[in-house]
Parts: sequence; structure tokens; C-alpha cells
Amino acid sequence: MNCLQQSRLDPRAKAITYLIGSGTMILTTDLARLTLITCALIVFLIGLKRGRRWLDVMRVLLPTLVLFMLVAGWSGGYEAAFGAALRLIALAGAGVAFFSTTPPEELGDALLASGAPSQAAFLLEGALRFTPMMGQLAREVYEAQASRGFRFDGRNLLHNGPLLLTPLLISVMRFADDLAEGLETRGFGSPQRTPLAEHRLSWRDYTLMGATVLFAQLILW
Repeated sequence: MNCLQQSRLDPRAKAITYLIGSGTMILTTDLARLTLITCALIVFLIGLKRGRRWLDVMRVLLPTLVLFMLVAGWSGGYEAAFGAALRLIALAGAGVAFFSTTPPEELGDALLASGAPSQAAFLLEGALRFTPMMGQLAREVYEAQASRGFRFDGRNLLHNGPLLLTPLLISVMRFADDLAEGLETRGFGSPQRTPLAEHRLSWRDYTLMGATVLFAQLILW
């Protein structure tokens, strides 16, 4: 756990582990195995000291969790509802474990070291880094407009929606312009541009990926 938390593992190995693990959770239909995976992830998150963050994510996903259970229960009974809930809880835990231990810039540099195009690596890194920032920006605009007496609940959203979207779009365009200038001054896309750190797969990375593949085979087959 400490190795993963201190980023001793290569970001590519952790990404492959996360993708294989997520696919295993989605394809697993046995309730006992889903329960085992979910409990193991919760223990793992507690060991990483990410339990509180996982609880915050689950609090946000609670309406989605209830909806999944209702839809699955309506079509497949209580076992399907319980399985859908376990699957969503496990996927949320895996996402918290991966994204909280893998900085986006390290993942982008590792992909560049693998020969990935700089544009593709930047798109992935930008999506991971700037999506939470955009959410924070939208929240700030909403709070600023609400403090001026504008309401956005119910029908008021149709009438006051432009008051929320206009400053948000202006802020996003200004941020994009500043980001483009910063990338250009730092030589983005230049063949002479090299990552700050060197990324190489070690025996720990191959062991992690091999153990993940073996675990997936045992769970699914």
C-alpha cells in the first residue's frame, strides 16, 4: 500500500490495473465475488487513508446508486439490485484509489515515454486535471449570482440560466486562452520537449499487472 501511495509504481501499470479491475467488476455477476471485491477495496482505501474521500464520492453518487438499484430491481429482482449497488460502490472505490495515487501530470509523462502522441497525452491529462477545476469555477459563478439574489431552482433556471452560463463561458474561454499561451511558451508539441522525470517499468509494475490479470481470471472463470 505504501508503495502505491508514494507513487513508486509506474503510472502506466496502475492505469492498466485500474482498467482490468474495473472491467472485472463490470463483468462479475456472482454476488459473493462482488461482495469480496467491494470489501477488499474498502479495506485497501482505509489502508491508503482515502476512506473519507471515498465516502464523499459515495455521498454524491447516492441518488445514482438508488436509481441503479430501483431499475435493476424492477427488471431482475433484489439480487440484481444488490449486484448493481455493489458494482457501483466497487467502481467508485477503484476510481478513488487510482486517481488519488496517480497525479495526472505523471500519467501524461508516462504515456509520452511510451511513445503516445503529445496531443493525446495532453487531452487525457487535461481531462483529469481541469474537470474538477471547471466544477469549482461553476460553483463559484453559481454562488456569486445567488448572492446577488438570482435563483436557479425550478422554473427560475430557464429564466436566469443565461446569467449563469454567460460568465461561466467567458471564464472558461479566458482560461483556455491563457492555457494555450502557456503551452506555446513551453514548447508544447515540439520534438525537443522531454518529460521532467524518466519512467520505466520495473519488476514491481510487471508483478502488479500479472497479479491483476491472474486475479481477474480467477474471479471471472
